Amino acid sequence: MDILTFSSSFSWSSLLLTTGSLILFLFLWGKGRGRTTLPLPPGPPAWPIVGNLFQLGKRPHQSLYALSLQYGPLMSLRLGMKTTVVVSSPAMAKEVLKTHGHILAGRTVIEMIKCLSHHKSSLIWAEYGARWRRLRRISTVELFSPKRMEALQHLRRDEIFHTIRLLYEDKGKVVDIGRTVFCTSLNLLGKMMFSTNVFDPHNPESAGFKNSMWEMMKLAGTPNLADFFPLLRFLDPQNVSREMAKHLKVVYDFVDFFIQKRFASASEILERNDSKKDFLDVLLDFRSDGFTLVDIRALISDLFVAGTETTTTTIEWVMAEFIRNPQKLNRVRQELGEVVGCNRKVEESDLEHLPYLQTAVKEIFRLHPTVPLLLPHKAESSCVIGGYLIPKDSQVMVNVWAIGMDPAIWKHPSEFLPERFLEGENNRMDYRGQDFELIPFGSGRRICPGLPLASRMVNFVLASLLHSFEWILPEGMNSEQLDMADEFGLTLKKAEDLNAIPVPCLPHHLY
Repeated sequence: MDILTFSSSFSWSSLLLTTGSLILFLFLWGKGRGRTTLPLPPGPPAWPIVGNLFQLGKRPHQSLYALSLQYGPLMSLRLGMKTTVVVSSPAMAKEVLKTHGHILAGRTVIEMIKCLSHHKSSLIWAEYGARWRRLRRISTVELFSPKRMEALQHLRRDEIFHTIRLLYEDKGKVVDIGRTVFCTSLNLLGKMMFSTNVFDPHNPESAGFKNSMWEMMKLAGTPNLADFFPLLRFLDPQNVSREMAKHLKVVYDFVDFFIQKRFASASEILERNDSKKDFLDVLLDFRSDGFTLVDIRALISDLFVAGTETTTTTIEWVMAEFIRNPQKLNRVRQELGEVVGCNRKVEESDLEHLPYLQTAVKEIFRLHPTVPLLLPHKAESSCVIGGYLIPKDSQVMVNVWAIGMDPAIWKHPSEFLPERFLEGENNRMDYRGQDFELIPFGSGRRICPGLPLASRMVNFVLASLLHSFEWILPEGMNSEQLDMADEFGLTLKKAEDLNAIPVPCLPHHLY
């Protein structure tokens, strides 16, 4: 045996002996330690290396609900290298989001969000702490306050009426409702951010921005191996992070253009009073060493992504359920006829007088929650819930879809029944984070800060679409044939796009 062969053999033997000893030590130490510490929540047995990944399937929200029926509303799994705790009941959701909210207010950041260091400036993905609190306060107090929402109402109104006019001009043509609402939401948010449209089909830059936003929405729903096995993050085996970086760069450049344009007209900004300031004006007012242009760019990008995605998905589901249930569609159209009539357009001030429309939106938040597992929380330190240990740095998910499907809470949970929110105790139930049976936007410290705007946008766009047009399916289709399957991602989309034909039902001059 030569020196090289011996050396190699010795090195491998030493490595195997050391590894085996270490595994034995950790096993014995773990057994002894297990006698003095609380157990993890119950959960299914895990496979080596992959853990419980294969048990998630294509629709994890449904798979996790099925597992919770066996292991309980507080359940632990190992997803690759991550310890994950899944919550599936209102009581446990309250424990996680409110009672222990200060401990579980961290955020598990998925790999694609780390592109261009976006997570370091993002409000949605920021670490829990002083910087996050500052971003949160600017958003809730300055951007989404009732005063600001009222001041920018005319911008939302103009954009929605513009969409109605475009649909009228293309009457008789099949409309992809999801894409139509996506473009409307994009322009609506753009007007609130920059006081101008951001999507002009004749402008290559704005068309590129719209396309990148659409691609980012699709990428966000891609399961990424690097999220479960951190050792793979540098390889990016599915090319997810590289693709996300490419599209995020387009969005960043587009937002930077408007920021620089605003600096070029600084004299106009000084002349604006507070009631006329758009979101960019407000954010620039708060610029400081602790809140830079990089932070402003990231926050605006977050608002575009989150705002378009949630609005698009929710409205498409509501429209699909109404088209599939003609009697319920007739009821909401009757309500619109009584409140608005046929001699004017819907206004935001009408929304509070449309209880059936509002209950339909609530029902969609229950039946088709936009983010079925919410965004992942992270334990900042260890804590005890229900007699079980939630370890530090573990990932915590709240399965709001499972809560919405619980027959102990909801009668006929798989059916679209807006009427359920007009009856009994459900009549007082809301989705603003206090009723844990219905928390599509989350609750506690990490509740979605854009909830006030999302609520207005969804209800206003929906009311306008239903008031202005009758919606019929393309020739050869009937409502019973409408595919209502969902597709799991970061959001819960319709698996098949909803296509329908708008038929005008108001006097010509209203379009």
